[in-house]
Amino acid sequence: MGTQEHSDDHTQRAVHADRTRTFAALAAAVPGRASAGAPDGGRRRFPNVSLLTQDNQSVRFYDDLVKGKIVMFNFFYVSCTGTCPASTANLVKVQHLLGNRVGRDIFMYSISLKPREDRPAQLKEYEEMHGIKAGWTLLTGKPDDCELLRRHLGFADSDPVRDRDVTNHIGLVVYGNERLDSWAACPALTEPTEIVKYISWMDRS
Repeated sequence: MGTQEHSDDHTQRAVHADRTRTFAALAAAVPGRASAGAPDGGRRRFPNVSLLTQDNQSVRFYDDLVKGKIVMFNFFYVSCTGTCPASTANLVKVQHLLGNRVGRDIFMYSISLKPREDRPAQLKEYEEMHGIKAGWTLLTGKPDDCELLRRHLGFADSDPVRDRDVTNHIGLVVYGNERLDSWAACPALTEPTEIVKYISWMDRS
């Protein structure tokens, strides 16, 4: 029994270490760094796919949600019992600390990993269940469009086997200032006060 516990613990530490390296790599490969084509000013393009919010509002990803804004992204799905509940609870604390800056100066976006299941009604229930306030938008859409965003925003796992398993998805927050083309990433379970520091650093002229 002791040998098995030691083996499991070693495996978990190895996975954690690999994920930590993945986070570091993703920080250098987040929005605007790996896409083809650049608009005026040399900044990279974001996919401008059509999505639906928890209020069943149709939005364009770049035009309506990202352009000229300070933003935070993460991925989740409503029925997740793994990392999502803890990540969401942590980000609710971040939203509370940021106060009325969310929805005014800073915009939070959570994109579904299971868009076929997570329709606006399910997202609305999730919003209410977790106490998510205005300024934090939950998003769903066509599966191919959500997958395009997941890969473009840097949420693909470096291990293709893990990447195919949606229940084992990366608990990551990507944040940045689109106007300045400045981007970074951190684990979603980073201390809320630290995430606030990181995103506030992006709020500069």
